[in-house]
Amino acid sequence: MQINKHGSFYIRNGWPTKIIDAVGMDQYIFSPNNELLAVDSIGVGRVMIKAMRYWATVLGITFETKNQQGVCHTFTDLGHQIMAQDVYCQDKGTLWLLHRNLAHSQENATMWYWAYNQLNAKTFSKEEFVSAFYLYAQRQGEEYNKRALEKEFDCFKNTYVSDKAFDIDKVIDEDTIPFFAPLKLIEYSGAGRFKKHQTRASDIPTSILLYCILADNEDHLLNSFEIDIDALLEGDCQVGKYMNLSYATLLELLQKLENEKKLKLINNFGSRYIHITAYDRQKVLNDYYTEIVR
Repeated sequence: MQINKHGSFYIRNGWPTKIIDAVGMDQYIFSPNNELLAVDSIGVGRVMIKAMRYWATVLGITFETKNQQGVCHTFTDLGHQIMAQDVYCQDKGTLWLLHRNLAHSQENATMWYWAYNQLNAKTFSKEEFVSAFYLYAQRQGEEYNKRALEKEFDCFKNTYVSDKAFDIDKVIDEDTIPFFAPLKLIEYSGAGRFKKHQTRASDIPTSILLYCILADNEDHLLNSFEIDIDALLEGDCQVGKYMNLSYATLLELLQKLENEKKLKLINNFGSRYIHITAYDRQKVLNDYYTEIVR
C-alpha cells in the first residue's frame, strides 16, 4: 500500500502533456540526478517534478526502470498512442483509459483503487471516507495517521471533483479544474458530502469499453472467449466498478458492441454473458484513435 507518493500534488491539467514532452526529449528526465534540468525544462518546482514522476507511472503513461544512468522512463503502448494522437488529452476516451490505470493501481495509488473497487457507499463525507479507508488499511496490516489520510483524500478528491462551483468554460487557470472532471464520476452534493455519479452510456465510447474489458480480463481470455456480465459489473478492477455503471447501462453498451459485431450477448437460462469476437485489444485502440483524428 502507498499513500502520498505524489507529495499532495494532484494531477493537473496539462501535466500529462508536459510528461510526454519531457520524456520524449530525455528518458532520464525524472532521474534524481537530473532534477535541476527537469525544473528548468518542464518549468515547475522540484516537488512537482517528483509528483509528475509518480503520476507518469500510475496513470500508465510510462514504465519506470533503473540502471547505471539513473531512473529511466519508457512510454507504454498507451503513452505512445496518446503522444501520437491526443497529446493534450482532450478526448474523453483518453481520460477513461488513464482513470482505468489509476483505479487498477492497488499498490501505488491504493486510495484510488479502494474507492472504486472496495468502497460500497454511494455517498460519503470526507470523515466517513477517511474512517472507512483507515479500517481497510488496518485489515491490510497497515497503520496510517488520520491526518495523512485526510491529505490523501484531498488529493483523491481533487483529481475528480471540486467542492467549489465554477464554469469550466470561464475558468482562466486550468490548474483549478480537476483533471478527470469531464468523466463526472464523483459529484459534490453540498454540505461537505460527495456522491458517486452513475455514468451514462453516451459518456463512454464503446471501443474504449471493449478495450478495457479485454485488458481487464487478459488472463481469463487466454482460456475462454466468454465473460459473465455480472463479473464485469461487480468484480474488482472491472468496468462496472471503476466506470460507475449500472446493470442497465452496461447492458446498453454491450448491446451497442453487439450491433457493431464486436461481441455476442448470450442469455443461457437467465445467466447472461458475452462472447468476445474482437480479441486484439491493441487493434481496438488503434482503430479508435484513428477514427477520432479523422
